[in-house]
Amino acid sequence: MKWLTRFTIPALALVALSTSGAQASNGDDESALAGVRQATAAYHDLDKAIAAHYGRLLPCFDLPGTGGMGQHYVNLNLLDAAVTPGAPEAMVYEVEGGRLQLVAVEYIIPLSAWRSAAKPTLFGKDFTRIDSLGLWALHAWIWRPNPNGMFQNYNPSVRMCPGH
Repeated sequence: MKWLTRFTIPALALVALSTSGAQASNGDDESALAGVRQATAAYHDLDKAIAAHYGRLLPCFDLPGTGGMGQHYVNLNLLDAAVTPGAPEAMVYEVEGGRLQLVAVEYIIPLSAWRSAAKPTLFGKDFTRIDSLGLWALHAWIWRPNPNGMFQNYNPSVRMCPGH
């Protein structure tokens, strides 16, 4: 996983979670997203996310003129070719001063793990290929409405990262 080698990452304890194929799409996506909200609601408390093996990874992301993305907390143990809607690989937090607010979840598949010629999909949406990080990604803005769409990468209603 090329992008992981660029950063010093603390080892995270192994978590046993069931996974399902990334190509699975629930016909009732609103119901599925409600399940994701229920499964991740506790992670509004960052200490609970950390206790569940989500760790800060990479700098805060934003794109001036487009919107913010935020600070990602990733569970490295979940990085494989499978995703589970109720166990996203990343929690995405808006940074406001010293406070972090959960705004989205992200599903991540390392490029090296994905063997299909087709793009991975979830909730009927294609993942975005991000070659610079060596991964496929799908954001779901379940905690902060995104005027550009629930599954867009950047959200103009999320503050820019500190210093930008």
